[in-house]
Amino acid sequence: MTNPLFMAKVSDNKDPDGLNRIRITFTDEDEVVSNWVPYVSPLTGDGTGISVLPDVDDEVLVASLGTEKSYCVVIGSVWSEAAAAPETGENSDADLNQDGKNSLTFIKTKGDNMLILDDTEGKEKIQIIHNKTNSRVEFLAEDKKISVTTDEEIALTSKKDLNINAENISIEAEKELNFQCEDLQIKASKEVNIEASKDMTLKGSGIALN
Repeated sequence: MTNPLFMAKVSDNKDPDGLNRIRITFTDEDEVVSNWVPYVSPLTGDGTGISVLPDVDDEVLVASLGTEKSYCVVIGSVWSEAAAAPETGENSDADLNQDGKNSLTFIKTKGDNMLILDDTEGKEKIQIIHNKTNSRVEFLAEDKKISVTTDEEIALTSKKDLNINAENISIEAEKELNFQCEDLQIKASKEVNIEASKDMTLKGSGIALN
């Protein structure tokens, strides 16, 4: 074999031995399906590493480690006219490097879930986006804030203390706001204001107002 590098197409990615290998179809000669071939990862270890496998029919770059095609490794996947490069849809100027600044680094899955590192000057941000629930966690330099939004429920759970410290804290609920605990203590170094547009009810075995 004269060329140590060649293109192939993925024919199977379900390794029966769980080694994250793939089978490939060679297209430069008569179509042949290979044996199970290792897929190179930027990090591997015993039960650790980065696991990203190409899909069936994806085009991959293969390196021959000898004179036979049967002894080779897949070193990466390639985009083509048949398999377009992804866009985030979050920054149109940076998508597909249209601004020429190469400021986007991101991972986008088949379900449109994304991890985005955007280094666009003045608009730097880190985003974790879950498409199905319309949920996102965003670190936004331009707005100087960290934002968490979702169409679904958010749950914070701790078996020990949960501390929230801020200069100002605002809590708004469209319907109900419930507190449930063994002891409830509210302290203020200055004023305490409690207002209700309708009735206010206080219940207890004993109520002391000083």
